[in-house]
Amino acid sequence: MTSDRRTLLLAAAGALILPAPAMAARKKVVRCKGRVNYGGPPLRAQLGDWQFDAAAKAGTSRLAPVISDSLETSFEKAAGAMKAVAITAAVATADGGIWTQTLTPTSGAALPTTFFWASVGKAYTATAILQLVEEGKLTLDAPLSRWAPEMPGAAWITVEDLLAHTSGLYSFQADPALRAEPGYKPPERLLTVAAAQPAAFCPGAAWSYSNTGYVLLGRIIEALDGRPYHEALTRRVVERLDLRETTVLAPRQVLTGLAAPVTTAETDGVTDDVTTPYAAGAVAASAADVVRFWRAVLSNRLHGAELTRRRFARLYPMAGVGPSYYGLGVMVSDLSAADPTATDTWLGHAGGLPGAKAVVAYSLEKQAYVAVAMTGEGSPEATANLLLSGLQKKA
Repeated sequence: MTSDRRTLLLAAAGALILPAPAMAARKKVVRCKGRVNYGGPPLRAQLGDWQFDAAAKAGTSRLAPVISDSLETSFEKAAGAMKAVAITAAVATADGGIWTQTLTPTSGAALPTTFFWASVGKAYTATAILQLVEEGKLTLDAPLSRWAPEMPGAAWITVEDLLAHTSGLYSFQADPALRAEPGYKPPERLLTVAAAQPAAFCPGAAWSYSNTGYVLLGRIIEALDGRPYHEALTRRVVERLDLRETTVLAPRQVLTGLAAPVTTAETDGVTDDVTTPYAAGAVAASAADVVRFWRAVLSNRLHGAELTRRRFARLYPMAGVGPSYYGLGVMVSDLSAADPTATDTWLGHAGGLPGAKAVVAYSLEKQAYVAVAMTGEGSPEATANLLLSGLQKKA
C-alpha cells in the first residue's frame, strides 16, 4: 500500500467515532435546582443553506446500480488493510449512481445480507421523534417527567436534551455490572441502572454521550404511537421508503443473514445481545439501504426541510469522544481535525459495539453519500474516506 493510500485510510479514523463502552467514573454528585445554560466548549458554526440544498439535490436523484472499478479497487485495498471478518459498503453519487459491495476473507463463504449498524440507529430514532413533532404530537421542549419522572432531573430534561445528549443522564453502558450480565437486557433494566446513578451535570449545562437518552426516546415513541418501538420505526421509516433490506430489530430477534459481531474472549460485552440497545441502536440493514435512508433524511423526504436544518442548528463538540459535533441524532465531522490537509466535512452518524462498527455520511466536498459497516477490527470511517477520495470534488 502506498503512503498516500495509508494516509487516506488514517485521515478519517478519528472522525465520527463513538465512546468506548466503559466511561470514566463520576467524581462528584451534582445537585440541580433547574436547567443550566450550556457552558461547554464553543458550538460549531452553523451550516449554510447552500450546503443543505446540495445535500437535498444529491439525495433526490433516482438511484441506479453502477459498476465502478475504482471503487472496487479502493474497497479491496481498505478491506486488506483492516482485520475485519466481514465488511460492506455503498456509495451513492449526486448523479444517482449507487455502487455496493460486501467482502469476507473466506473465499467461497456465504456473504452476509445485512449488518448491524449500532448507534447509526440513533439517526432513525431521532427521525421518528421529529416526525412526531411535525405531526403536532410532541414538542422538543416537552419535559421528560411526562414519561419517566423517576429519572434524575426529569422535570428539567427536555426531549431536545435527549436527542442532543445534553440531559446529563448516566449512560447505562458505563455500568460495569450491567456489562458483565450475559445476554439480552430489556429497556426497563437499562433505565433502572441509569436512574440509580447521579447526573453528570444539570440539564443543558454540558454535553455527554448517553445511550440512556435514546432508550427514553424509544419509550416516548411507543407511548405516542401506541405500538412497540420496532413496529413504529418500521412503519415510519422502513415501509415509507420501501427499504427491503432493513430490519428494526425486535427484542431478542435473531435475524438470518446478519453479520454477527466478532469479538475476542477479552472483549468487554462479548456475551451481550445486539437487541439490548433498543432505540439507542436497533437497525440491521444492507449498506445500500442505509445510504437510501440517509439520502431521504437530507432530502427532506422523512420530515420537512425546517426540521432537517433544526437537526444541525446546535452542534455540540463531542468532548472526550472524537473530533466531531453532535446535533439532534446527527454528527458533523470536519476531517481537517484528523488530517490538516483534508478539506471535507461529513454529515452523518457513526456507531460501534464490541465486534461491530459502522458509519453513514454525506460528503459536502464530493456531494456523495457513503455507508460502511464491518465486523471484527478496523475503521469504517477510514474505509469511507478512501472510497470518497476517488470521487471528484463538486463546485
